[in-house]
Amino acid sequence: MENSDRELIIGMVSEAFRQNPRAMAIMKKKDPVRSLRLMTEYAYNLVEKFDGIYLSEDKSTVLFYYLKSQYKRSFVDYIKYGKMFMRAIRPSQLFPTLKREKYIASLRPNYEDYVYVWILGSDPDKTSIRGLADIRDHLYGLSERLQLPILIETTIEKLLRLYKYVGFEVYHQWHDEEADITVWLLQREFEKADEERKAKKANKAKVNNED
Repeated sequence: MENSDRELIIGMVSEAFRQNPRAMAIMKKKDPVRSLRLMTEYAYNLVEKFDGIYLSEDKSTVLFYYLKSQYKRSFVDYIKYGKMFMRAIRPSQLFPTLKREKYIASLRPNYEDYVYVWILGSDPDKTSIRGLADIRDHLYGLSERLQLPILIETTIEKLLRLYKYVGFEVYHQWHDEEADITVWLLQREFEKADEERKAKKANKAKVNNED
């Protein structure tokens, strides 16, 4: 990843965190710009190890993702997480955050492996359908190649509508009373995606034969 792309990505993901009630609820308020930067740099450095950063061709949209089977954090990773937490997150939120994330993880289907979408960010100065389509195609292509489902979560209704529009289904909804945040958990099962692909291929062949 080029240096210029790294800065572009960090800017987009920082904005994604800023729009995320789940992130903003735990962040230190004194210097939000610095806190957002620290959270984003931690996420970037972690997911980069899994080759899980995808920047759309038009550089308007970025995706952070990983496979469940890849997500193994080293002792050094935990040290980095601790440092980031102390500098960017309110101390009172340590145990509630760990508890919340553990509970959300327990709600996910017990698949042996899956593609997990961690963060979707976009340039606030660009509205690019092309960028989103590029991200979608990359993600669905990965799912098809590996024959794995895709899991994603959001606390943002606008993103919920987008994910449902492109084929994700809500399998659980949870309202965190303590933080007053609703979390939607969605998935796109590989079997269903494969059936849709075969149906489209059959319809295309039918149209060609009629021509």
